[in-house]
Amino acid sequence: MGEVSNEVRRLETLIEINSLINSQYRDVRVLLSRIMESAERLIGTDASSLLLVDSGTNQLYFEIALGDKGEDVKKYTLEMGEGIAGWVALNNRSLVVNDAGSDPRHCSLIGEDTGYKTDMLIAVPLRAKDEVIGVLEVINKSDGNNFNNDDLRFLEVLADQASIAIQNARDFGQLSSELDRLRTRVVTDSAQRDQELVWKSPKTEALLTQADRIALSDSPVLILGESGTGKELLADRLHNYSNRAAGPFIKVNCAAIPADLIESELFGYVKGAFTDAVRDKSGFFERAGGGSLFLDEIAELSLSAQAKLLRVLQNGTYQRVGGEVDVTVDVRVIAATNKDLGISVDSGTFRQDLYYRLAVLPIEVPPLRDRVEDIEFLAHYFLDGFKLERKDVPSDFSLEALEVLLSYRWPGNVRELQNAVERAVITCRGKKEITPLDLALPGKNRENTEYKGKNLKDSVTLFKKSFVREVLFAHGGNQTLAANALGIQRTYLSR
Repeated sequence: MGEVSNEVRRLETLIEINSLINSQYRDVRVLLSRIMESAERLIGTDASSLLLVDSGTNQLYFEIALGDKGEDVKKYTLEMGEGIAGWVALNNRSLVVNDAGSDPRHCSLIGEDTGYKTDMLIAVPLRAKDEVIGVLEVINKSDGNNFNNDDLRFLEVLADQASIAIQNARDFGQLSSELDRLRTRVVTDSAQRDQELVWKSPKTEALLTQADRIALSDSPVLILGESGTGKELLADRLHNYSNRAAGPFIKVNCAAIPADLIESELFGYVKGAFTDAVRDKSGFFERAGGGSLFLDEIAELSLSAQAKLLRVLQNGTYQRVGGEVDVTVDVRVIAATNKDLGISVDSGTFRQDLYYRLAVLPIEVPPLRDRVEDIEFLAHYFLDGFKLERKDVPSDFSLEALEVLLSYRWPGNVRELQNAVERAVITCRGKKEITPLDLALPGKNRENTEYKGKNLKDSVTLFKKSFVREVLFAHGGNQTLAANALGIQRTYLSR
């Protein structure tokens, strides 16, 4: 009966994971961790690891490692063919080893360094488009029994699901350069990050001067601005110019993690907090200890998660999901949103006290249309970058193309400009110049005729409405920012 029950649980788990993969689930790291936790729980092991192939060095690195020594293991890398995981990656074959000590392929160095002895393990390859991209392994059966063929088949199915999740994430652009370090990136090279910040306009210069002053404080920062304006790059600069630059910098997209998982991801959980909680797990806050935590799309946090975040900002403490012990953490929070948090507060979807706590040091990133001097400069910067990557790239923009770039409103901001340049580079290979047709931007603004036939009073009224609309548009619909720019009460804009 127990075997049948376990088979049912395994099948239910596979169905659940498959459903997540096929849904709008976007946080690949959470999904992969769930796959590994399911493997440990249903096969009955003490530890597991997911290794990925670094295409640059052709080495295997531990991207996720669960178990008592999981964090210690992550500092190691394996050559192709080194150890059992390296052998599996090199030969693209699964391997069951029930006596690791007598297997010549086993590498005992990691175990000797960490104090964790591997007695037995199963290792299976992760594949994408007929290429080995990593290895999934489970280690040491808790009951002391040997691994069997059923365990192997189950792990191979889980590995197939993990491979699909990784490939889906790459296809969705979540992962660049080795899975973008699975959604959370630890930034250590400030010089490398700063070269991505290019500007020419006085507005951007003033913005960065303000950011450099704010960087030296430990107070929370709230970055406001439309999508595509470069809020994440500004967060990079705030961390790199701070006294915490030597510490970790963890980035979390709050909108990408399901509401029922966001608290456990941010704050961690204790063993037994929910079905798959087979051990204590630290959250993003603990991982960012001594450094900075970037919370993008902060407006998407659930109210319960907001309450925990407020406590961290006020007291520097929180409790893991399912836990009762206070955890103390030293983290600077940098938050960002493209939404009007004032409206979110009024609608009850965002806590007013949290808004005030985050907005101690607000920074507004102006839209690209308000820093016209940056447009041509950025366009050439992107074009020069493509010249390094590809052949037959046009050498410059035609004068007409530059006029179009400067007159366009760029609702998608810098991201849209970069995409437009890339599109032009692809469609006009071999040409000397990029033309307006190559840019394929929406049509220019039409001539304004709304004042024709109107008297002065009506024209003034129309102008006021039009001007307010323009200011609202310039601030991405954010009524609070628009009201500040206009010098009026925000309630006036709701009339």
